[in-house]
Amino acid sequence: MVRYLQKGFAKFLFFLVVLIALEAYNTSFAQANFTAICPQKKIGKNDYLQVQFKVEHAANVESIDPPSFKNFSVVSGPNQESGMTSINGKVDQYVSIGYVLKPNGPGKFTIAPATAKADGKEFQSNTLNVEVTNSSTPSSSSSSNNPANSLSAFGGNNPFANLNFDFPTEPVTHQFDDYILKKGENVTDKIKKNLFIKLDVSKTSCYVGEPITASFKLYTRLRSESTITDAPSFNGFSVSEMELNNNNSSGVEKYNGRDYNVYTMRKVQLYPLQPGKITLDPLVADNKVTFIKAEYASAQSGDMFLDMMQNFADANAPRDAVVEQHVTLQSKPVEITVKSLPDENKPADFKGSVGSFSIQSSLQKNDITTDDAGNLKIIISGAGNIQLINAPKIMWPQGMDGYDAKITDHLDKLSVPLRGSKTFTYPFTVSKAGTYTIPAVSFSYFDPALATYKTLLTQPLVVTITKGKGIPNNPYLKNKIVETPTTVISVVEKYALFFIIGIISLAGIIFWIFNRNNTKKKPSIVKAETNVPENIEKEESAFVIPESPLEEAHQQLADGNSAAFYRVLDASLKKYLSAKFKVPAEELNKKRINEELDKCNVGLGTSLRLSSLMDNIELNLYAPASNVNQLKEVYEKASEVVSLLDKQVC
Repeated sequence: MVRYLQKGFAKFLFFLVVLIALEAYNTSFAQANFTAICPQKKIGKNDYLQVQFKVEHAANVESIDPPSFKNFSVVSGPNQESGMTSINGKVDQYVSIGYVLKPNGPGKFTIAPATAKADGKEFQSNTLNVEVTNSSTPSSSSSSNNPANSLSAFGGNNPFANLNFDFPTEPVTHQFDDYILKKGENVTDKIKKNLFIKLDVSKTSCYVGEPITASFKLYTRLRSESTITDAPSFNGFSVSEMELNNNNSSGVEKYNGRDYNVYTMRKVQLYPLQPGKITLDPLVADNKVTFIKAEYASAQSGDMFLDMMQNFADANAPRDAVVEQHVTLQSKPVEITVKSLPDENKPADFKGSVGSFSIQSSLQKNDITTDDAGNLKIIISGAGNIQLINAPKIMWPQGMDGYDAKITDHLDKLSVPLRGSKTFTYPFTVSKAGTYTIPAVSFSYFDPALATYKTLLTQPLVVTITKGKGIPNNPYLKNKIVETPTTVISVVEKYALFFIIGIISLAGIIFWIFNRNNTKKKPSIVKAETNVPENIEKEESAFVIPESPLEEAHQQLADGNSAAFYRVLDASLKKYLSAKFKVPAEELNKKRINEELDKCNVGLGTSLRLSSLMDNIELNLYAPASNVNQLKEVYEKASEVVSLLDKQVC
């Protein structure tokens, strides 16, 4: 009886720890997910809709494919964004693309799912449901019940709000002549005089890269509803949309001595990409204009006339008292003269930055080991075409391997020109101990205010490298996420893996003790199990590590055959990794290799070196470099990586 209870308890304990391990695994390693996000569920037919498609918890995002935006026109996009989020100490990577859309008309619409490829799998986002109304979305509950908001699709302002109703009752109709269609009056001329679209630009001459502000404004003294039917494409410019709201999109302006209600339909910053004369195409809008018939207006007087005008403003006038007219308006084209940047005194490292900027550099740590990956941070701040600035070139000292920069920016898109900062974070590794100096980084830009070039230099940075132990430095892991070209590794995931391995090991010990007790009573089972080690030996014999894994590649190097060298080096390295990880070569890809490196807690610097080496080999398989010195350098890096893996891989 006691033995039966012992067996039952052992089984129960075994399955309990396995369940705990599985739960911990699911909690620690979140699956990649793909979502469509739209903060606005209801908009006006002349409002803009912002949508975002976001991939989270993925190590490698290959592509994001948007749906066809049926019933909408794309105003801006795709605008790509990537970064990291931290929640309760767990850090995740995300990649997203965003669009600004303009509805083609009112109705209830469904935006179809987008698709994405991440971590070797295909994902589909959720659908988005949006309602587009005939009028702009009201800004408060008090205005939502007022039909006068439909008088304009750009801000929801009542064109009668600025008119003074406190005037003598004799005579009053002249105050509202623009709203009254008199007998024999030409309706086309009346509309042309009181309703038009005008394009305002901050300047008509500029340098390449110097911003121009373009505002499309509707000027009206009439009761009208307007819908954009054709927006300009701004070919030849980099476009930055400027957000519009009730505070900056409507007002009253005087034009040719007359007051108009003015609504900004679209406002953008334009950064010319090439010199020459470039024409800004018109913005086209359909307009429904409503007039009061003169015979109806003349029948009213005093307070009755004021009541009639208020009903007209509220769209409550009788149908037989009004006349509706549809008209298409468009702004006049504006020609911009874009001047070439001067060739005189142009710095050799000038890459097209225009504005006024500053630069600073720093190291995350000035002292690291050969096991660690360092981070060099370059921050460019200022105002200008900052969104077009690319990562500055780093002259890495010999023995230091630098990798592609991660780019983040913080921009004020309402500032003209764009103002903010752009941060470039370059990971780097060093294989040999010593003191290294990263030379000053130069950045050149053109200052349009002074019509001159300027070159900025950072201070040289010194980093001290000490010999590592061949394993990651734990304090570094606690505080940082190290990015490789294919994965983002966090300390939470690493320690979660150790925890899971520990639990499963404990379960295995319990199960072994339970089986050991059983074998004393079942010798036949022991006999059957004696064959297992032999089978295991046969499987393991398929993964034999050669004494000199890169010997064939070295022979090709000696022969000077570059194409064969890269082909043999690729095969030799994969054969070595296959044997080292005990994984069939055909199953080895970048993701699987990174997983195996993580399992064995391989040093971060080694992971980066291996990833960079494999990228280099893959690139040269199809267009091999023939320079002997380059081949030697690649071979030396491969030998170094193999040596490091021999010490670190479990």
